[in-house]
Amino acid sequence: MELRNLITFIHVCEFMSFSKAAKHLGYTQSAVTQQMQQLETEFGVKLFERTGKHFSISAKGLELLPYANQMLSLASETKQVISNAQKPSGLLRIGAIESTCNYVLPEILEQYMKAWPAVHISVWTATTLEIMEMLRKNQVDIILTLDERVSSPTWVTAWEQSNDVLFLCSPIHPFAGRTDVLLQDVLKENLLLTEKGCNYRQVFEHDCDLRNLSIQSNLEIGSIGNILNFTKQNLGITFLPAVVAHKDLAEQTLSVFQIQDYSMLMLIQLVYRKDKWLSPAIQELIHLFFRINPVSMGKKL
Repeated sequence: MELRNLITFIHVCEFMSFSKAAKHLGYTQSAVTQQMQQLETEFGVKLFERTGKHFSISAKGLELLPYANQMLSLASETKQVISNAQKPSGLLRIGAIESTCNYVLPEILEQYMKAWPAVHISVWTATTLEIMEMLRKNQVDIILTLDERVSSPTWVTAWEQSNDVLFLCSPIHPFAGRTDVLLQDVLKENLLLTEKGCNYRQVFEHDCDLRNLSIQSNLEIGSIGNILNFTKQNLGITFLPAVVAHKDLAEQTLSVFQIQDYSMLMLIQLVYRKDKWLSPAIQELIHLFFRINPVSMGKKL
């Protein structure tokens, strides 16, 4: 089994496209197709399903994916340990939720890739529970989440930073700039909600339940970008982490309001498994978080 075929397989799964994987890796599409056929022949199973224009990973392909990630991670670790390599190289797998992936990682990765071009970075975006499960299964090396404090005896929080969840509206909304809005009045408004399973939505719903209040809104939007745009167009109000909204607030296309006797605080956290070997690639990622965002309570290596 050739590692290069597994690398290609991981990229095909990441991009859900042979052509995009080929472009990213600098291969021809026919070379990618050939490598995937070699894997399928070697395992004796179909790794991908094709129905007309529809393309998906087969059940066996999904089974192979975590093993492929582990094998590449182990190969990278072995090479660096045996060669005593000090400069970051190899594969770095990051799991992130949408808000941290879109609004925290870009600045970090821009500087990281310039400093360490030999590192291949794979970013997987999913819900908090999903990336935590990926970490447990060693499908990613480190996760960047935004949640209440992660507490596990088998995990290490390398870096963390507090981040308020802000209540947002259009500058022309009656709530704009107010500091005395009642929670029950907020719940009468058209609330633009993130999808179910979002951590700060769960906290808000739980807090409302404790006060015997219920959310009336039935508008659920899967994309944070769309929630921001709808809020700016005064189609409703919302609540999102400050890191997501700071640009629009600076441009005054959104306004903050405060709820009387209620607030919500979350933590942006960079977490890895305690039993994880910290390669130079992982260590440099953690160091970069401290350099760019120095205010933290995490563990500096």
